[in-house]
Amino acid sequence: MVECNAKKLDTLAPIVSLDEGIELLEKGKADACIRIDFGNGLTGEATSANDLDNLLQRARGLRLITIMSENRNVERPASMRSGSPTLHAVTEEILDALRQSS
Repeated sequence: MVECNAKKLDTLAPIVSLDEGIELLEKGKADACIRIDFGNGLTGEATSANDLDNLLQRARGLRLITIMSENRNVERPASMRSGSPTLHAVTEEILDALRQSS
């Protein structure tokens, strides 16, 4: 993976659509300079290779919320139905902490 210099971000990577960004991230074809159009003038960015999993999770979450808000059927990847959801390690820690605190 290529690290990205945030100061040069505007010249390094065009902004891709939400669906295209998710596809690139899922296939491992995105580098650390990827920018995803989240709508309303907002972009999701990863400035290091370590941020790519976080960006993918945010993009998937936004897509899910958008689909639900439009009352469309939600299709989930098979890995999400198998009982072993794909979560970033930090997200898993947060969820565990929330379960323990309640």
